[in-house]
Amino acid sequence: MMTATSCLRRLPALAVAALALVPRPAHAQSAEAEALFQEGKRLMTRGETAKACEKFEASDRVEPASGTEINLARCRETAGQLASAWAAYLKTAATAKHDGNARREAEARKKAAALEPRLIYLTIAVPDDAWVEGLVIKRNDTAVDAALWNQRVPVDPDEYTISGEAPGYQAWSTSVVVKTKDKKVSVPALDRRPEVRRVDPRRDARRTAEPDAGEVTAPAEHDGAEARPAPSPWTGARRLSVALGAVAVAAAGAGIGLGLHAQSLESQSDGLCKTPACGDRRGVDLNRSARRYALAANIGYATAGAALIGGAALWLFGAPAATGAVAVVPTIDAARVGVSLARSF
Repeated sequence: MMTATSCLRRLPALAVAALALVPRPAHAQSAEAEALFQEGKRLMTRGETAKACEKFEASDRVEPASGTEINLARCRETAGQLASAWAAYLKTAATAKHDGNARREAEARKKAAALEPRLIYLTIAVPDDAWVEGLVIKRNDTAVDAALWNQRVPVDPDEYTISGEAPGYQAWSTSVVVKTKDKKVSVPALDRRPEVRRVDPRRDARRTAEPDAGEVTAPAEHDGAEARPAPSPWTGARRLSVALGAVAVAAAGAGIGLGLHAQSLESQSDGLCKTPACGDRRGVDLNRSARRYALAANIGYATAGAALIGGAALWLFGAPAATGAVAVVPTIDAARVGVSLARSF
């Protein structure tokens, strides 16, 4: 059977050129996307640039289109947001290439190349001695992927809050203003959270029970049995339950850190892949990494839950046997059937 490629090879060169010049059928936007797009153009005409950019961006979220994206790029450039405009021009070029619009692709790439020398960069440096398990770095409220640490990233002129947090450590943050020059922020080593001092209620009870100097106390009366010290509440089972509690806290912290990292990777993947059938290799790789981190986070949550349940059970059933407890014991002899009270010592 003759393939499409072999058929094209048999066409005259003029016919092939004519077919190449035939424009692809235009895809009409949805009513919602078109309404947002037209409102964005109206606002741009009135000089309300910030609101216009919001409308173009909303229209592109509803239904991506190269025409919307290039208008969003122009809007960002007009607003002085050169990094956002540069990224929008590159996205326009990719969409136009997919749609077969060579003219718009070339225009978008030319605009992006012209903006590139004017970009300003922000570097978030994370030294090796500052890295700890579960470390999450955020720019404003968005987690920064670890691949972007120690990497120059183009940003719009603005004030940014850089923060770092990790399970078991005190959170850190600082702010940096980026205007016309590149900036670099170094993340310091996080300080560990101070341990909470545990108070022994038995020690306080003994201090309260001790008489003041000079106070005369009557000798304690004995019922004939030798007084025995109260059993310690810290049985072997309860010590093990505390260890399991620590395991649960550590596993939960690791799960939270891995979950946040998975969400960050998924957000970046969604930004690169607007449709289920994604042709962007980096977007696919980010999605796979997000799924691996999400699986690890779920394992951490499951481990924390199992350790917590096991620790609680050991704590409840591992209590020491109480002395002096009174129990009802049935008695049976030849004369009568009844009950008697028994006391354990």
